[in-house]
Amino acid sequence: MSRKPSAPPPLPPDAEEFLVYLRDERRSSEHTLRAYRKDLSLFLDFLKEYRGKTALLEVDRSDVRAFVATQSRFGYSQRTIRRRLSSAKSLFKFLCREDRIARNPARMVKGPKLSRRLPEVFTQTQMAEILAEERFPLLRDRAIVELLYDEGLRISELAGLNISDIGFEKGELKVLGKGNKERIVPLSSQAAQVAKSYIGARSAGPLFIKEKTGKRMGVRDLRRIVNYYLSQLPSAPAVKPHALRHSFATHLLERGADLRAVQELLGHASLSTTQIYTHVGVKRLKEIYKKAHPRAEEE
Repeated sequence: MSRKPSAPPPLPPDAEEFLVYLRDERRSSEHTLRAYRKDLSLFLDFLKEYRGKTALLEVDRSDVRAFVATQSRFGYSQRTIRRRLSSAKSLFKFLCREDRIARNPARMVKGPKLSRRLPEVFTQTQMAEILAEERFPLLRDRAIVELLYDEGLRISELAGLNISDIGFEKGELKVLGKGNKERIVPLSSQAAQVAKSYIGARSAGPLFIKEKTGKRMGVRDLRRIVNYYLSQLPSAPAVKPHALRHSFATHLLERGADLRAVQELLGHASLSTTQIYTHVGVKRLKEIYKKAHPRAEEE
């Protein structure tokens, strides 16, 4: 008999209220809430075990710095440490706003510097091969991959789409992104055609549904489908849905799109997040130069 997973241990009341705020006001996903709960549990356990503190009112900057240093000694990655520090900062920011504490002890604490990796992208030729009509036995699967690439969507954004979000006449798609922020992106004629054919006679409800139950397909369902089709391409640089979003942004910039326009299309809060794709373009230009120029390999 299979056992149900045990419920996560409760946090102190202030921290539980913070999670309620994230759920009800920020509309954070269950995945995000679980990540915050895990990070905060680790942080609070550290405070109790290593610093002898059980009340958030007692925490000062040195405690937060000690947490970061200890995480580093334990061998956690820079990205993981930064995420856990960010969770602590968000908690204290909430407590300050609610007048539970006078100042945020984590605000000035810096996490380890990330070595920024360039995103993995498909070439335009590879994308044409991936999207070839004959590759898709199911219209639904083609619509999934087409929308991810043509509109530059996150997989979670795709999962949240409803039929009513597609403006076929206006050629627009309404997307609910991170932080419950809505944006409108142009709908490509190809994506519109495939989506309309897939929807058929349906007029409302979730865009992508499970055939047997008619219920909305979740992120895990969609990711499994996308991973399968990407894995069918020989020498694929990546086998994950986000690579399609990376490819969308890179191809726009390669074809002369304005960086700020790409930022808007992706729903990035900061332009610096979008600028990573300019480095991808430079890297690719160097590769093309080395292969094509007769003197590139000469010493």
